[in-house]
Order: sequence, then C-alpha cells, then structure tokens
Amino acid sequence: MSQHYAITMPQLSDTMTEGVVVTWEKQAGDRVERGDIVATVETDKAIMDVEVFKAGYLAGPLADVGATIAVGAALGYITDTAGDVAIASGEVVAEKAPTEMIPHHAGTPVVMPQLSDTMTEGVVVTWEKQPGDVIKRGDIVATVETDKAIMDVEVFQEGFLSGPIADVGSVVEVGHPMAFIVDDAAKANDTGVTISADHKVKDTHKVAPPSVDRPALIPMPKAAPAQVSAAGTMPPVARPQGRQASPYARKVAAQLGVNLTGLAGTGPSGVIVAADVARARPSMAEVAHALPQVDVPGQGRAMTSMEKAVSHAMTASLTLPTFNVTVNIDTAALTAAAKAKKVSVTVAIAKACSVAMAKFPRMNWAYQPVDKLVERSNHDFGVAVMSNDGGLVVPILHGIEKKPLEALQGDWTGLVERARVRKLAPAEYANPTFTISNMGMLGVSHFTAIPTPGIAAILAIAANGPQGTPFTITGDHRVLNGADVALYLTTLKQTIEAPDAWMAGGAAAEAVAGKAATVSTPVSPIPEGNWDFPVVVVGGGPGGEDCARDLAEHGIKVMMVNNEPFPGGECLWRGCIPSKAWRAAADVIRNRAHDAEMGVDGTNTPKLNWAQVEKHRRWVQTSRGDMALKADRGMKIDVREGFGEFVDAHTLKITPVESEPYTVSFGAAVIATGAPAFVPPIPGARDNLATGGVVTSDTIWNLASPPKKLGIVGGGVIGVEMAQIFRDFGTEVLMLERNDRILAEVEEEIAKVLIASLEKEITVVTSAAINEVSGKPGVMKLRYANKDGVESVFDCDVVLMATGKRPDTGRLNLDKVGVELDGAAIRVNARCQTSMPHIYAVGDVIGGYMLAHTAATQGRVVAGNLLGHASEYDQDKDCGVTFSRPQAGFVGLSVAQAKAKGIDAVEAKMPMSIDAKAMITGETEGMIKLVADKATGRIIGVHYLADHTDTLIGIGVMMVAGEMTLTQVAKAIFPHPTQTELFGELARRLLNRLRRTAKK
Repeated sequence: MSQHYAITMPQLSDTMTEGVVVTWEKQAGDRVERGDIVATVETDKAIMDVEVFKAGYLAGPLADVGATIAVGAALGYITDTAGDVAIASGEVVAEKAPTEMIPHHAGTPVVMPQLSDTMTEGVVVTWEKQPGDVIKRGDIVATVETDKAIMDVEVFQEGFLSGPIADVGSVVEVGHPMAFIVDDAAKANDTGVTISADHKVKDTHKVAPPSVDRPALIPMPKAAPAQVSAAGTMPPVARPQGRQASPYARKVAAQLGVNLTGLAGTGPSGVIVAADVARARPSMAEVAHALPQVDVPGQGRAMTSMEKAVSHAMTASLTLPTFNVTVNIDTAALTAAAKAKKVSVTVAIAKACSVAMAKFPRMNWAYQPVDKLVERSNHDFGVAVMSNDGGLVVPILHGIEKKPLEALQGDWTGLVERARVRKLAPAEYANPTFTISNMGMLGVSHFTAIPTPGIAAILAIAANGPQGTPFTITGDHRVLNGADVALYLTTLKQTIEAPDAWMAGGAAAEAVAGKAATVSTPVSPIPEGNWDFPVVVVGGGPGGEDCARDLAEHGIKVMMVNNEPFPGGECLWRGCIPSKAWRAAADVIRNRAHDAEMGVDGTNTPKLNWAQVEKHRRWVQTSRGDMALKADRGMKIDVREGFGEFVDAHTLKITPVESEPYTVSFGAAVIATGAPAFVPPIPGARDNLATGGVVTSDTIWNLASPPKKLGIVGGGVIGVEMAQIFRDFGTEVLMLERNDRILAEVEEEIAKVLIASLEKEITVVTSAAINEVSGKPGVMKLRYANKDGVESVFDCDVVLMATGKRPDTGRLNLDKVGVELDGAAIRVNARCQTSMPHIYAVGDVIGGYMLAHTAATQGRVVAGNLLGHASEYDQDKDCGVTFSRPQAGFVGLSVAQAKAKGIDAVEAKMPMSIDAKAMITGETEGMIKLVADKATGRIIGVHYLADHTDTLIGIGVMMVAGEMTLTQVAKAIFPHPTQTELFGELARRLLNRLRRTAKK
C-alpha cells in the first residue's frame, strides 16, 4: 500500500504564522531525495528555500504559486509510488515529511524558470552577465526563449555569476541549472557547457566572449506534453478489467472522457498514470505530427520556437469546423473619434468589439473537450502584431469590457513595445477569449483568419474599399451558428459607425460601455396604455421605496402599496435599524472593558437600562419611518396602505386594513415584498411561536427584558449578532448550528478567526441535531444532540430561531400573471426582470443576498430599466457587514469565489495588530484582506475583520465598484495614523509579490 507524507509550511520564527508560495523547484511526479529544495516561500522575514528530508516522489495537490499557507498546513505531498502526480481525493495524510527552511545562499543555481503552464524547457538566447560579474537582487542575468516569447531571467540572490554556464543555444529543462551564483568572486569559474536538444552535455570549455548577434541555428525545445487537470467533482472512472490505473489517472480520465481500456501504461509495472491519459487527448503538436508528412526536397532548418508554435496551432485548427461571415463597415467615424480621443484605431476597434459583444456573449465562449462549453464574461482579446524578426505575436488586451479607452491605450502602448521584441510575459499572450487580426494596414483587400482551439471566433479586418472595410468573422460551428455571427457583425457595424454613443462621457462612461452601452437610443419598457398608474410597486422596504423614488424623480406616476403604516420594511422595523440600536448599547458596555488599559479608571461597571434602550430604539425607528413617509409623499409617490395581489397581468387588487378591497390597472409592476423569517419543522418550534417562548428576527423585538439564558438555533449573521448583543447585556448564550461551522456566509479565514473569538464568550455546538423545543416563556427546554449523537438539554428563558429567511409569495397570485419561481424565490435576470417582461422583482423576494442595500440597489436598477436606461445588478460588487465584535465584512469576491468564476485571483492580508491606530485604541483583533485579479491587477474583493469595519468598508466599496487597480491604490495617499493606511500597504505588498512571482 502506498505511503504518503505531507510537506508542511515550516515555522521560521515565533512571529511567523503563514507563508506565501513563491516557486516550486520540483514538479509533481519528480523524484525527491533527502536535502532537496522543493519550493521557495515568502515569510514575514525573507524568501526561503523549503528543504525536505524524505525521499520519494513529489505529489499534488500542490499549493498554487501566490497561495497563502498557514504554518503546519500542507504545501504538497511526498509519496513512495512513482507515476502518480497527486494523491487520491479524500485520502487522509497524517504523517509529515521532515522539512526545514533555509535562506537563499551562495552557490545557488540559476535555474530555467517555468514561464508558462505548458513550458517544460527553454533555450538560452543571451547572457546579460558574464562569469565573475557582481549580481544583485533583481538583476537580469540572461534571456531565454520559450515556445511563446523571449523572456528575461531575473534572480533574487546576491553574489557573483559562476560556471558551469549553459552556452547560448543550449536547451535546458525547467528547474535545471543554467549557471550558479557564488558568494565570493574567487570562487567563480568560467566553465561553459554545450547542452543539446535532448538535454545532454555535449562539450565543456571556457566561456566564450559574448556574441553580438544571435546564432542563426539553435536547437529548439521539444513540444510540451499535454497538460492535465482533475479539477471538478466528476467521480473517477472504474479500473479497466485486469489492469492497474492510478487514482489520479482515473479522475483525469473522467474529466477528459478517455476510455482506459486498451490504453498503454508507462507507470511502474505498466500502471496507467495521468500522463498516459493526457496522451489520449492529443496536444497541438501531436495533432500536427500525426498528419501525413509529405517529403519536400532540399535541406531544411529547424523551426524557431515561434514558428513551431504557429505551425502546431494552425494544424490543430483543422479540428475546428469553421465558417465565415463578412460585413462591410464604414470606419471613418471611429477613426476620427479615436484620433480625437488620442487612442489608436486598433484599441478603439477592440473596445467596439467588446461593446457589441455585451449583447452576444456567446461570441466569447469556447469549446472544451469533451462536449463542454466554457462561458466567459471576461473580454481578453488577442490582437495580432508583427514582431521585429518577422513573426506574428498576439498580445492580449485584458479586461476590455471593464476599462476605459484611455486605460486600454496605456496597456496597448506597452504591449506593442514588448511584443515587437518578443518580451511578453506569459499572462500577456496566453489564453485570449477572442482574436483580432488587421491586415488591412498592409493593403490586403480581403482575407479570412484561422481560429485555434480555445476561442470560438477570430475577426479579420481587410483594407478599406468602395463598399467600406470588410470585417470577416471565422467562427467555430460547435459554439456559434451563422445567425449568431451575422447578428453580432450587424451590431458591431452599428457600434463602429456610431462611436459617440459609447465613447462620450469620458472614463466613467467608457467603464460602463462594456456592459450597458447600446448602439441606439433605448425605448422605455413601460407598456403604453391608459393605466391608472404606469408603475405600481408592491412593498415599501428599501427596494420598493428606492425604485419608486427614482421613478418619481423622473416624472413617472407611481403608486407604492405597503402592508404597514410606514415605509421602511424589515430593515427599519425588524432588522438593520433596531438591531444596530441594541448593538450600539452593547458596544458601550463592551468598550468600557478597555478603558483601564488607556488610563481611564472607574468606568468598567456599566449598568444596562433596558427601558431607556428600548425607548431610544423606538424613537429612531418611528422618527425615520415618519421622515420616509413624508419624503415619499413629498415626491408625489401615491403611498397606499394595504395588501397587494395580482388579478391579471395588468391589474392589482389592494386590500386595506379597514376598508373594502379595490383594483387599479398598471403598465409595469415591481414586486418588493421581502421574505419573512423561516422556522424549520423542529418539534415544538412553530407551536411556541404564538406563546413567545420561541422568537424569530421578526418577533424578538417584543421581549420585555433581556433573557438570563438564551438558546439560539442557527449560526448565521443574525444569530451571531444577537448572540454577542445579549452576551454583552449579561445573558448566557448557547448557539446550535446544524452545519459543520457557523458563519458560512463569511470568507473562510475571516470566519475562522471570528469563530475562535466568539467561542470564548458563548457556547457553540456545530453539526447539531435539534430534536425538540418545549416549555413556556421563561421556562423553555432546547433538546439537541452533538455530532457524536450525545443528547443534551439546555434550560433557557427563550429560544431564538435564527434560521434565515424564505420568500413567501403565496398570496401574490403569481400564477395568474405567469411569473415563474426559482424554488421559493421569484426568478429574475440581471435586470431584475421576471419571466413576464413588464413585471420586475427586487430584494429578499428574489433570494441571493438578503440585505437592505442590495434591495435598494436592485430597486434603482429596475427604475433605470423602466426609464429606458439599460441597467444590471452585479452581485460581484456587492458588500455586507456582520455587526459582531470585531465586525466581519466583505466587498466583492473572495479568492475561492473568483477562482470558481475562472479568475486567477491572488490575495494579501495584514493583521490589525500591526496598525498604529488599532494599537492606540486597543482594537487589535482581526485583519484586512485584499483580493486582486492577477492578470489585470484590478481589485475584485476586500474582506474585513475589524472593530470599525462599518466605516472602513466604504473604501473597499469604492475600490471594487470603481474597478481600481493595485497600482492606483498603492499610489494613493492615506492619512497617518489611521486604519486606512492598511489599504495602501496591502496594495504595495501584493504588487511586490506579483512582480517577484511573475519573474520566476
């Protein structure tokens, strides 16, 4: 039976709690000996080597480069089974491989870096330093050629360059030495070696003087083997009859749809390993070489890396069933507008393609073996450029759908400069989603371009003629049909010929263009007719009220039906506002515990005045409710109290509290009825709602006094907030959660730290089975069992069911108007439009984030659409705060959420304990995390655990909503001493790490 050992993140110092993976010096499947360096990691001190003292084979899953790994957590694994590159899913590895971290030191090899996922070897092009030269951190010592580009080799050690040095033209495997760095000039030697294409040393000699010109003929790297991944949840295929196959190979086979029967195995004793499965799905090079080869007379030379890559890609394109569609477009207006904007026509065309693609997202998809479609929303367009040596290079403009023209032009200027000398980084040329080739500048009157695997369409632009400029799309028929492409080109024609519609308004308008721009003036979707009201809004919470106000501000006659005397909904009367009034009182009590540390004595015995707490709470609520109602009526919103239900597609029945029902006709309707608290079918739970022995987030406000003992069922945001509030009020709290952790909505690491803090104050039982609730108010019993099945009873005054909310649309009669549901919630699109185009829904009733500001945002989105301005709700830019102590918060995406969307994301974090202001106020618990898109540097997420998250989160909101980059935030000036300084520090730290890892 195989033995596996975990390679864990070592601890360098007492202050070290985690490290960041910088490089892997060994790859999965490599033989590892005692004393080998397998990886380098960045700690809070330096960049260190990870040395192992266990022989075997390196196995995955390996931590990603850039990943933050806690001390003691696994970086990867060592196994004694050759051939496997990853241990099977679910295997528990308890034993650890002894490891040690050592600083980079003199005598360190300069190894061939892996510059792309497919690279296995590179060719030495130049040596920028010579033996004996002084080497400093960050120096470029050599350039190497991959199958994509010529790249710099940057080192991070200091010393002197020393041989043996691989000659120019040598083919060196990834991770193998090209030269060495020693700590003493006297130790440097000038030995050179010639390494052949099969990686064998052919000759040893003194290093020759540097050549002025690059050699005409050099050995070229072999084609990279097919890359495999077993990501996903598909179960492994069965073992083939009478054969052995590794668990990882069987999982890869399931992902790729490979039949293992008859497959040759190259592992020990003929075991089928993952590489064998990969070979069953040919790479581009294997496709090219598998075709019949026709002999050609003459003496051939070896292709350059670029020539080979192009050859293989073009041959692989023969596997695509393609078709062509051409439209002539007048580009004069676009050319003039681009000139006025001081951007190149190339950039303007790329942006126009992105704007048009917002309506036809399928153009940006790709076919994936076997029988899958990759649906991509990121517009990363490859644009062909001629390199100085005559080759064709395709640098990628990233994030075109998000960026304004000025930013794209800045990106493009640098890309072209690097592309012409073939100095692109891997992220700058790998994996475009759409490609543009403009041969019109060369006078070509008409041509078709060839798409390669990984894109569904390529655009060929020819020279301008009497009928305009021919724009020809060649499409992959597995993804696109003729109508798709024809409609896209028609829209692209309108976009290019009327550029002012999407270029006007500067950077802000450009940032919106990728999602919301249209090529013609939109028409109001409010159906025309002799309606009592053009729009009715059913529900007066934040979603309904903000929608009604936006419509009224634009002169639309709108009626808002609300089944309560005042607007405000759950937020004002049963949620955000009253709970924060309680939280504010609890904060005053909690904060007094820190006064003595700062030199203020005698304040550590505060006393709760419940009557005054409640008086203050109700004053805030009634004041805000009265203000809202007066504001709504002042804006000419027709506010009606009563319950609304649909009679038909354009008629609403309203049942007032005390008078007779009546009906009104409407053109469009907005449903904003919220969602009540959900009580699960626990024996006795619903029965005791009426008595008050069981309360929910809707009814807890009826408590006469804080309970002495409180049982809480549910460990979400509501449960946690209430648990800490009542704990500060002096209540003993037990929290029960049926899942394996509380705070499932919160980013995992933030939740872990907060949970540890909570468990010091309250009793938390996870994986709990709640068996029964019984008793009467003041004398309740909560019977439950822990994860081991051991049953207990908690005696308490009251039980809070904090088990979330669930929409209840039963009384709306949605079936009469054809509005579809998604489970209990109303199904809507990104515009909050239901299955009936003139009926919209917002807020809790549609599920998703059940937050007041989310509902309000969606209400404004609907108002925009009803007014004829295309608008969408983007959950990836939403945010939330859990009013615990410290407060947890999020804006945008976590790393895990980003990667699930196909975004290569990276994060940096800083503890509050290093912040000067937090140290001064004694609020050092928690952290702030910054998440960025590695390809574009755009900040896509911020996560908080801090005492003042409710204030600090505004900066994160602006960074994510404004699509700011790490560079912009790093250059921003933050005041000292404030906790806002952490954002600049985080951005700079993450930028530095990305620079280092990009060079490795």
